[in-house]
Formats: sequence, C-alpha cells, structure tokens
Amino acid sequence: MGILKEGNHIIYLIIGLIFMLLICLFFYQRNSVIKRVPCVDVRQGQLDGKQVIVDFRDYNNLSNSFVFQDAIFIPIPYLKRYYHEIPSKYVHVIASNKLEINIGIRFLQKHGFHVTGYSLAECTCPNKTTEVSM
Repeated sequence: MGILKEGNHIIYLIIGLIFMLLICLFFYQRNSVIKRVPCVDVRQGQLDGKQVIVDFRDYNNLSNSFVFQDAIFIPIPYLKRYYHEIPSKYVHVIASNKLEINIGIRFLQKHGFHVTGYSLAECTCPNKTTEVSM
C-alpha cells in the first residue's frame, strides 16, 4: 500500500481539481470578455460629452501617442488610490492594451461607475460594437 492509503488518492485528486478550478477562475476573471462595453473612437467625436474620459496609460507612454484633452490620467497601478477623483459616474476608458482595459473597467464597475465605452490608444476601432476579449 505504501504512503497512500486506500481512498486517500481520491482526496488528493479532489483537492487538486479544486486548486486547478481556482486558478482557472482567477485567469478567467482577469482576461475574460467584458460585455456591453463598446469600442468607441474618441478621435472621431463619437462621445456625447456626458461622460468623463479616464486614461489608464502609463505617464511614460503618453509622450509617444495621442493625448486626449480634458482626460483624467490615472495609470492602472494608481487606480485604487485615486479613483475617487473621478467626478462623474459615467466614464469612457482609454488604455494601451486590452489587459489594462479589462482590469480598469472591472475595477470601476466594482466601485459603482458606469463605463460607457473604451478606446485603445493605438486602435481606430473599425468595429464599433466589439467587446473586450483576450
């Protein structure tokens, strides 16, 4: 019989499956689709002016790309500390990549903000109703 007694291998299998399920759940939450948040091209004036633009890009990346006037710049690492400085509950999000979009939108929605749309800094959003996915 050795180290494993009869029936213990089933317990180890169940614990392993639970552990794998938790890991999968973590990665699903971090990288999954955020539904009902459309891609909107801010450069073409598709915003109606009711929402605040929140830019999640890092300060170092702003010098190399288009900077949106009247935007609030809060990089993702500072979001937890400074999200209360966003004056409106309706926001439009701008970020460098889809991971920043996912993390930022989930955080804002968790804290009661209504995200009306998102824009990727280097993308022109040819499909205006795409959902964020990894």
